[in-house]
Amino acid sequence: MQCLDGDKLNTRNMKKELESKKIKDLALIIDKLEDENLVIKEQMLRALADYQNLVKSSEKRNEIRYFQLKKSLSESVIPSLDALNLAIKASKELKLDEKTKAWLDGILATIQSLEKSFSEIGIKQYLPIKGDKFDPTKHEAVATVEGGKSGEIYDLVQPGYILDNTVIKPARVVVSK
Repeated sequence: MQCLDGDKLNTRNMKKELESKKIKDLALIIDKLEDENLVIKEQMLRALADYQNLVKSSEKRNEIRYFQLKKSLSESVIPSLDALNLAIKASKELKLDEKTKAWLDGILATIQSLEKSFSEIGIKQYLPIKGDKFDPTKHEAVATVEGGKSGEIYDLVQPGYILDNTVIKPARVVVSK
């Protein structure tokens, strides 16, 4: 009987050892899976951060492209607008008949339409006044005159233009010496 009891005991011990080995193997597999899970989570977080950075970068590039497009468009149209304004200014000194005055009214309407369109895309006309301090970032001195305080604007020759708080064309001015 002792043999049978010993065999049963050996069998039980072997079963326990096998179960213990299986438990250890399963614990190792669980640890390995948990480690892989952490690695995958870290990779996903990095990928998400990379994606968010890409979106921000793309938005910034699009903003820059849009600004450059508006600037390019305005730089090509501003000289025509300035020429129309000079024509209107010069016409005030002429004696014009009614047909010509009606034609000038059409030009004024065109100027107003252009200025409204400029305003809608963030372009503002900049009109410094006599006595303002000359600022080379906003003004271009085309002449100097005696009189007035030195370094101040004496007269406006052509308006300047500002796009989204950036000077795209400085105002052309006469400056006091």
